[in-house]
Amino acid sequence: MKNKTKYKRSAIITLFSSIIILIALNIILSFFNVRIDLTAEKRNSLAPSTITLLKNLPDKIYIKVFLEGKNNPVDYQIFTQKTKEILEEFCRYSKQIEFDMIDPVAGKDQEEINAIFGEFYKKGLYPIPIAREDYSTSWVVPGAFFTYRSKEYPVTLVVSDPNGVDWLDFSIQELEYNLVSAIRNITTSIAQKVVFLEGHGELDRKATSWMEWQLQRYYKVDRVTINNRINSLRDIYVKDSAEAKIGNHGNNFDVLIVAQPTQPFSDMDKYVIDQFIMNGGKVLWLIDATNASIDSLQNSNEFFAEENSLNLNSLFFKYGVRLNANLIQDLKCRSVPLVSGYVGNQPQYKFWAFPYMPIIVNFSKHPIVRKIKALKVDFAGTIDFVGTDSTIKKTVLATTSEKTKVVPTPTIVTLNVIKVKPNLEEYYRMYEPIAVLVEGKFTSAYKGILPVEFDTIKEFDFKTESKETTRQIFVSDGDIIRNYYDSRNQQPYPAGLDLYSKIQYDNSDFILNCVNYLSADSSLIKIRSKSFKIGTLNPIAVKEKRNFYILLNTVGPLVIISIMATVMILVRRLRYGRKV
Repeated sequence: MKNKTKYKRSAIITLFSSIIILIALNIILSFFNVRIDLTAEKRNSLAPSTITLLKNLPDKIYIKVFLEGKNNPVDYQIFTQKTKEILEEFCRYSKQIEFDMIDPVAGKDQEEINAIFGEFYKKGLYPIPIAREDYSTSWVVPGAFFTYRSKEYPVTLVVSDPNGVDWLDFSIQELEYNLVSAIRNITTSIAQKVVFLEGHGELDRKATSWMEWQLQRYYKVDRVTINNRINSLRDIYVKDSAEAKIGNHGNNFDVLIVAQPTQPFSDMDKYVIDQFIMNGGKVLWLIDATNASIDSLQNSNEFFAEENSLNLNSLFFKYGVRLNANLIQDLKCRSVPLVSGYVGNQPQYKFWAFPYMPIIVNFSKHPIVRKIKALKVDFAGTIDFVGTDSTIKKTVLATTSEKTKVVPTPTIVTLNVIKVKPNLEEYYRMYEPIAVLVEGKFTSAYKGILPVEFDTIKEFDFKTESKETTRQIFVSDGDIIRNYYDSRNQQPYPAGLDLYSKIQYDNSDFILNCVNYLSADSSLIKIRSKSFKIGTLNPIAVKEKRNFYILLNTVGPLVIISIMATVMILVRRLRYGRKV
């Protein structure tokens, strides 16, 4: 009896001590913001740049999320829960974030719902119709309103995968990026400016409309023609008319996009671009070094390809890059349809691999291309690094496959190449660069060789080298940004869409990443580079083994608990049982 009483007293003390310790630990740990993410892809962890942004918010941001709805499909309920979780995570790092999950149609009649949806449409948030099994239609509002001071900003959170599949996975991967982009946009008083160059036969507004629309979500987008105007890219003004003094407020734009020019640049236009770079401007060069184009094969089976005389080589050489006037053939390529016969009056098509249309799948580990899987390019050329300037950092972003052939120009490009079995010995080149990044302090292409006729513009703050570190990206194919345009419906197809195969390549993400990086939004790129897959059940296995899984999930836990209880009873009897 004495031992039994002693044991009870010890057990009670142990119990109360454990409770007190647990309470104390909870109180202590409540003062620390510590969580451990055990997922392989760190899917439940915010990017460091996101945390920094949240901790430095200057004022309250109120977020109204309209994804709630008791009749929403299961996949939307999953996405709603994930959105709530990430916003709760935002709140853990910043007291300036407040949010509400709202069902916009709860308790509303049809007239009120129509009025609410009308307001959403006016503000730029478009409800999505969802077809139900009973053939009725319900609606999901796919986003939120961010309110900051006197500004309200609509954000679409349900985004479609360009490949048309697995929207849930894609939307969750893009969720942090979209939320952070919205916070940055609404809290930034001055958006960075991105400008498309015109005046040298570049792609027109229709051909770049998809990317212009994508870029407008984050930047102010414009178009500019230099036309020999010294102040077209810089804010140059008369400081003192009496003494003829000129002032320079810097660049008018942050990033210049040169998209597939086809006409030569004048020396003055080159000078203007050069000084834009010397003043810290960033440039995305999308250049075809030859005149080869898929459009040339629309009316003929062959055409004569030769060098594009753009008069830009002197600039590129000074910046450490050479775009070669050649054409790449790659065995990793897309196919084109050709008529193989007729059934009645209907033509029958057969797809043939066309090596002049490579699929780029080899990328470096740079954040710009870390999440890029494949790029669609047409008639690309090779790129070489030149010069010995050690202050310029040079990075290859994307290359061809290990089975590449380089065709010098001039040459005849013909569709007949698709019907000829390739000679593998000719495809001995490998990993030829088609996209490169150069960054550092550049030297002006006009240092020491400023033309005599430019003497009168020396006073326009001519710089012989860039005053700060800047960046340029060179891509040897202008079609990488090009989109097909539906003239009937007056809307563009996504950039990178192959109309023949209906495959969506990652051209749009690549261009957006390039502009993000050039504009110093590297934090956004790091968020976009996060990638993970949501684990899904095998529906066939679930159906075939339905009863087994039901039994496992109901009886299994009871069996485990019973075994543990039996083991504990046996241990207690062996340890505390009366010795005979």
